[in-house]
Amino acid sequence: MKESKKKILDVIIIGMGFSGVCSAIKLLENKIDNFEIHEKSKGVGGTWNDNIYPGAACDVPSHLYCFSFEPNPNWSRRYAKQPEIKQYIEHCVEKYDIKKYANFSSKVISIQLIEKSSLWLIKFNNGNEVLTKHVIHAAGGIHKPNIPTFKNLSQYAGTVMHTAQWNNEVVIKDKRIAVIGSAASAIQVIPEIAKIAKKVNIFQRTPNYIIPRGDRAYTDKEIIRFKKFPWLLNLYRWFFYMRLELLTFPIIKKNSFIGNKAAKNIIKYMRSKINNRSLHKYFEPKYDLGCKRILLSDDLFNAINRENVEVIHSNIDHFNTNGLTTADGVNYDFDVVIMATGFDIRGHMYSISLTGKNDLTLKEAWSKSEEAYRGCCISDFPNFYMVTGPNTGAGTISLIHI
Repeated sequence: MKESKKKILDVIIIGMGFSGVCSAIKLLENKIDNFEIHEKSKGVGGTWNDNIYPGAACDVPSHLYCFSFEPNPNWSRRYAKQPEIKQYIEHCVEKYDIKKYANFSSKVISIQLIEKSSLWLIKFNNGNEVLTKHVIHAAGGIHKPNIPTFKNLSQYAGTVMHTAQWNNEVVIKDKRIAVIGSAASAIQVIPEIAKIAKKVNIFQRTPNYIIPRGDRAYTDKEIIRFKKFPWLLNLYRWFFYMRLELLTFPIIKKNSFIGNKAAKNIIKYMRSKINNRSLHKYFEPKYDLGCKRILLSDDLFNAINRENVEVIHSNIDHFNTNGLTTADGVNYDFDVVIMATGFDIRGHMYSISLTGKNDLTLKEAWSKSEEAYRGCCISDFPNFYMVTGPNTGAGTISLIHI
């Protein structure tokens, strides 16, 4: 097809999670409606559409985890769970009437600059092609599962699934479960499956700093007040923002008195919650507080104290037909293996073949270092914008707030 006959858009948005939805809303606010949104999944929500594992929830306060222009007085909990967050995104899509711009199950496979016309050629997995003046790459950092390579994993006869690829048809009740990983998704899924599984073995490589989340349901009276007094809702949002900003920076500052004191107090707290004293040494991080994300959980340690839960600290050596063998030679048999191994948070930036000026690819441009102006605009890739580019991750608050 000749270039002149291809459909030419003003903007293409890749992804329909928080970033993509917000981008679409802002385009419409600025009277730009010649755009399309392409989402690889079948529905809206991004990571909140994909991550449906038991216990999936946000670790940022609900009232901070929403758009400033679309506050939600109806949050049912201080920390919203996955279904409610997805419902909020769907509400925004409906209210601002952007679903008509969406193309689902539409995966972008390549983006190439046509220098002669200063247009971007977008190719999709279904064979379609579109030309656009601008590209907004709104695929988030937590959508590409990080699945480790284990020796002989293919020989394992049971079920293996990543938390981000959860299959509700897999039976967990009364089964022997292995959870590989002990960070953000693991501490959410473990308490839920421990209630129904016959046995849960947690394979932990690195301990984490874990503090109470302080989650609770909002009362009907509180929700009514939020609806009746928008200024109170806004004040409540700013309360969470200031608390996170003012408290987090001092404690993660390297070699600070407050940081060292906080680290000791967190370890003391974790010890107080673990009944098995022999496990205490395995829950003492050997790195400074803040080098990894501080985790929040109200129920992980209750799960660890259950008789059907065991924490294993020996490295995994290899898999076999019935389970796996650890480096110390112990065999463990399972029915289901759950990979709670997180995401390739840089992978989304390279998941699509991107070619800019002079046939320069993104991998070539970033071969020495990943750099983007304000984390968004990349040299030699004009009119291409990456919402969650290099160094955009917020270590203290919600990225949505930013």
